[in-house]
Amino acid sequence: MMSDRDDRGDIDDLVVVRALLSASNPVADDPLSAVEERRGEDLLALLLADSSARSHRPGRRRGRAVVRGRRGVLTAAAAVLVLASALLGLTVVRTHDQATAMPLLPEPLLTVTAGDHDSAVAALSEAARRQRESAQAGSGPVLYVRTQSYGLDVAVGGHKSTTTARTTITDLWRGSDGAVHSDRYIQQVDRAGADIGGPTPDYDDQFEGRSDSPPVPPEYDPALTPTDPAQILARLKAYALAQGYPVDHWVAVEVLRFLRTGLTSPAQNAALYEVLAQIPTVFDLGPTRDHAGRPGHAVGLVVSDKSSLSLGIEYVIFSDTGAPLTIELVGTPPPPGLHLPDVPTIMDYTEIITTRRVPTVGATT
Repeated sequence: MMSDRDDRGDIDDLVVVRALLSASNPVADDPLSAVEERRGEDLLALLLADSSARSHRPGRRRGRAVVRGRRGVLTAAAAVLVLASALLGLTVVRTHDQATAMPLLPEPLLTVTAGDHDSAVAALSEAARRQRESAQAGSGPVLYVRTQSYGLDVAVGGHKSTTTARTTITDLWRGSDGAVHSDRYIQQVDRAGADIGGPTPDYDDQFEGRSDSPPVPPEYDPALTPTDPAQILARLKAYALAQGYPVDHWVAVEVLRFLRTGLTSPAQNAALYEVLAQIPTVFDLGPTRDHAGRPGHAVGLVVSDKSSLSLGIEYVIFSDTGAPLTIELVGTPPPPGLHLPDVPTIMDYTEIITTRRVPTVGATT
């Protein structure tokens, strides 16, 4: 265990680690002193050393670089967001014996399934106003996004199933031509379900590494989202009606999908929030913190229909500037085929670590 203070001065480790993450944090933090910066580097070095000692499992490529950047341990703060979260008193996925059948799932941030609708509308409207007053960070023709995502993978075979929990860091660069370049690596994979006799889900070579994607049709490109909420709503409603989908459910899911990418600008975020405010199931949860310890405000939406085997609630957390921080889907309870505990369970979450404009593909500042 690491104490909050040590003999090198009256320095709060938790504050230091949060501040070290500020370069990739849309919530502004106070700059560090030289002493605090050295202390933070030492703490993160310990975390990285501990992670390296535990992360090499059979079948994983030992040569993959986990830390990128020009400032070593200090820049690695963004890449080891889950590890730093442990210092912040948050629950994260950790490596355990692969033979165990015990659940290894993080605790949901929020499990409330209902609340005040009018307060949610007011909170989303205020977040939209603040986003319309904001500008995209950085400059250049390329949009850069770094996210951390967590989700469940399931493989079925021989009347058995295996559910694993995977946490991934992804860097995306969208060029001015609409092509997307990605670079991702898996931070953590843990067995999560109780029925562990099934095959191992495919999650390594198919998922890690670099890839290039050609431009998608404009209606599917989050970076081309209209800044007029009426246009967004009309397009999504028309598609839902044409396909026979429940309109409110489809609109909510698609808006959250666009927000989750991190590819939307502040003006587009504002329009998406204003669409969410029109969903009858949106409800308010008030102030909270996300998995990275960042302060924000949360609203929830029901995103499952009558055919679902569990109640799906999606939670959106945004900062005091309205910037989206985290989107988390919780199943209450999880679908029975996953063989997970009969309690509210995170099905997936995405943390938007940073989004900004940069000069070229591959650049991060």
